Amino acid sequence: MDKGKVVIFTDRERNIPYTSSIPHYELVLSELNRSEDPVISPHIRAVKDQVKAYIIDVTNQSRGIEIVSKLRKYHPHASIMWVEDVIRRHREFPFNQLLGNGIFRIFYYRKEYPDELFAEIQSIIHPEYSIKKGTVAFILPIFNEEKRFSHIHAFLTSLTKMIERNYLHSSIYFIDDASSDQSKRLLNEYRDIVMNATDTLFKIDYLKMYELEQNTKKAGLFIEGMTHISSEYYVFVDADNSFKVDDIAQLLSIAENDYYDLVIGTKDMTIEDRNLIRTFVSFTKRLITKPFLPKGVSDSQTGLKIVNRRAIPRLLPYLSATSGFAIDLEMMYAAKKERLRVYQQPVTCIEREGSHVDLVKDSIAFLKTMGSLIRRQRALNRTKR
Repeated sequence: MDKGKVVIFTDRERNIPYTSSIPHYELVLSELNRSEDPVISPHIRAVKDQVKAYIIDVTNQSRGIEIVSKLRKYHPHASIMWVEDVIRRHREFPFNQLLGNGIFRIFYYRKEYPDELFAEIQSIIHPEYSIKKGTVAFILPIFNEEKRFSHIHAFLTSLTKMIERNYLHSSIYFIDDASSDQSKRLLNEYRDIVMNATDTLFKIDYLKMYELEQNTKKAGLFIEGMTHISSEYYVFVDADNSFKVDDIAQLLSIAENDYYDLVIGTKDMTIEDRNLIRTFVSFTKRLITKPFLPKGVSDSQTGLKIVNRRAIPRLLPYLSATSGFAIDLEMMYAAKKERLRVYQQPVTCIEREGSHVDLVKDSIAFLKTMGSLIRRQRALNRTKR
């Protein structure tokens, strides 16, 4: 039985014994030749529909990224494994602009452990039977979404397709922030439709719901999710279809390589359909919150962030359910104080009608949270003296 092909782009510098390390798959080697573009070469394009995964084993990083970028342009859903040396040079993360929403993993090759290569490629090709797996919790805040449910339905449809394709060890969690309309009924109806339409085991109970007793304006959702959900990665994302699943997949690929503790998508420079008042308020918030943010982060109020499990116990002590929409600022402040590694990347965002943010009341609450952080910082400074 043909189990598919694995295409390997290599310069042979590492001398990895692929034939013995990756049994059961037909290997297609493409040894780099300056006179020919390896991605569009006839023998590589001829097997495109049979390829289960691509391996990039190139010591010249620029050359490797060029190959990955070309692959993703004509095969956006391609699963790609990038081979690195265990001991690597200190440098910026070079994969933040890769296109497509297929799996992208960095594999740190150690010749003393040849079985690791097979385990990694298996986890990419067969996530449903993965030897090594990292669970992902997609946490979607819900509050009085009855009038905007068409946006939620569209987003869930796109998200579930992405999960089925690449992230089978995942669950979607709705956390209802004490809605007073028909949001809960609509979500339960949607869940029943999805569950009744499938006979695949992995979908059993992968759509779950939590409810808060009183409205916390987002703050309680974060704390509830991090406290009561067990996962390797926590993806907090607005449920109103304001973010593209391609952007989510891209940030998740970065997070899954386990270098960063938090990966966040900033929308302030890319958001569409935002009025002048909101633009001014957002600019002012960025300006006054800068001292509270980790290096390289400019936007605390983002609707898309991914948290690594190891960061949870270091973040929770700083978070308060009374912070409302300023919980994002508290989280970034906690990340700065704990010296967590945070990566920020611009993502496409559309501001939907019916936002639950009250510019006046929530801006006042935001300033109060800032005041609390300032007092906390001063108290810490006095303690150090």
